[in-house]
Amino acid sequence: MDMKKRIKSPEQAFLSGLQSQEGNGYRMVKWLGVLMAFAIIAQAIGLAKICSDLALHNSFSLDAAALAASAFFIKVIIQYAREQISAASSRSIRFNLRQRLIDHLTRLGPNRLHIDEDAALSTRVYEQVDALDDYYTRYVPQVFLVTFVPLTILIAVAPVSWVAFGIFVVTAPLVIFFMILVGHKAAQANRKQFSVLSLLSNQFLDLNQGLAELKRLGQTNAARERLSLTAHEYQKTTMGVLRLAFLSTGTLELFSSVAIAMVALYLGLGLLEQLPWQVGVAPVSLFAAFYLLLLAPEFYLPLRQLGNDYHAKQKAEAAATDIAEVLGHTQTDRTSQTTIACADTTKQCLIKFDSLSWRQGGRDRLKPMTATIQSGERVWLSGQSGSGKSSLMTVLLGFEHDYVGSVLISGCELRSTNIEQWRKRLAWLPQKPEWVQGTIRQNLELGIGRRSENDLRFALERAQCWAVVNKLPLGLDTPISEAGTGLSGGQMQRLSIARALLSEADIWLLDEPCSSLDNETADQILDILDQVSVGKTLIIVSHDTHPVRWADQHWFMSKEGLHVEAQTVTTDV
Repeated sequence: MDMKKRIKSPEQAFLSGLQSQEGNGYRMVKWLGVLMAFAIIAQAIGLAKICSDLALHNSFSLDAAALAASAFFIKVIIQYAREQISAASSRSIRFNLRQRLIDHLTRLGPNRLHIDEDAALSTRVYEQVDALDDYYTRYVPQVFLVTFVPLTILIAVAPVSWVAFGIFVVTAPLVIFFMILVGHKAAQANRKQFSVLSLLSNQFLDLNQGLAELKRLGQTNAARERLSLTAHEYQKTTMGVLRLAFLSTGTLELFSSVAIAMVALYLGLGLLEQLPWQVGVAPVSLFAAFYLLLLAPEFYLPLRQLGNDYHAKQKAEAAATDIAEVLGHTQTDRTSQTTIACADTTKQCLIKFDSLSWRQGGRDRLKPMTATIQSGERVWLSGQSGSGKSSLMTVLLGFEHDYVGSVLISGCELRSTNIEQWRKRLAWLPQKPEWVQGTIRQNLELGIGRRSENDLRFALERAQCWAVVNKLPLGLDTPISEAGTGLSGGQMQRLSIARALLSEADIWLLDEPCSSLDNETADQILDILDQVSVGKTLIIVSHDTHPVRWADQHWFMSKEGLHVEAQTVTTDV
């Protein structure tokens, strides 16, 4: 067992680990396979008896017919049960795996972009997880059958004819050899197909998000040409995979047919007593000949089916490589960090950065900084590009724990804080609001839960967006796309503010909320924020070095450090 574990590839180990989650189901499939093997032998005995009695004695054996019919129906029932159990196990494995991936990507947050772009990641979560279906539904159950059924048939054939036994033993490895040979080519083709599909997904998402800008620049034809070339490449890789699948099937069918023909030729010449080494003598009886001839296709059938399903294994291993990469991308283990005990929270400010710095990839993402934010204070954070403004947001959102110094939340170190509870206190408004395909109501309630009509209207009124929504034909039930089709940038930001209000979060983090808006609309959004954020703690990231008049503190961040300006205190760090 240990040796088998050592020689497994990482992809095989990953797939085996997922399979172990449904161990009971696959054990049941194996026991049903044992019954199927015995049913095959019983059916061959019954049919051979019927055929030999009809040929030699012109009689029909009811007992043999009952045996053959019973064995046939048992095979059908067993095969149906195996397919249902395997399909249920596959669904369970894929459902749990997809849930793991989504939860893991959620925990990674912005760090997920270190793996790949969102479009490619969605391909892994949906397309590549579904690519495991054939592996768990067909290949895994077939692996046991391809061992047990031929072995059982060999044991049943050996006492009857050593020649037929020898043909089976010699030809079976050839079928397996060519199956593996073609299968390795299929694995390479599948990996290339997944790579091109990820590229196509990324390009399609980029084109969809930047279509308006491309039209303005007159570059839509160039973008269409690039997308068309990638789509053509995906078409070529897909046809290559199908070509290898058909090649694999045709090769196995050829070798199986030749092997069965060899058995049939031996039995035919033997019954005619024309074998070169045994002229005038029949090596087997007519009953035995029918028996062997009926078992020959059954001997190669599991091998042929495994060959047909072998490309499913290669496809699953190619998908497993990309899926395992996502799950293997982890954050710093929070438990490995030094935990700082909470002080008396009644005497502490809400947020305190104490000599906080962050270095990643050989460069400083965040220079050492010390600053405090009291509950209800509103901070305007401006600075140069690359000075660490977004990095500070990443740390505050709990997506990075490999920082130096400390971040104290009400006197408690952020690393030792329940991250889920902390995030429930946060409202996040990025530069470009993120939406899902659905209605305005669904987007407002996303991640928050059901809200009453009065709550939704009150939030929209405070965000000065109710008049716009109320004029729409379907009101709150008006569908919008991921890009917010039909709504302006300012209207989308107002909806984001309404969603933040509905969340009842007491800490708001805003990253360039007015960067894509004209000056007039930006001023309107800032006025709304001033009205709705009274009593809340705000950190607004902006490139504008001139803070709004209602900000309690102005932080200017440069590549040298942080300069904090307050109404009463000025501190250089």
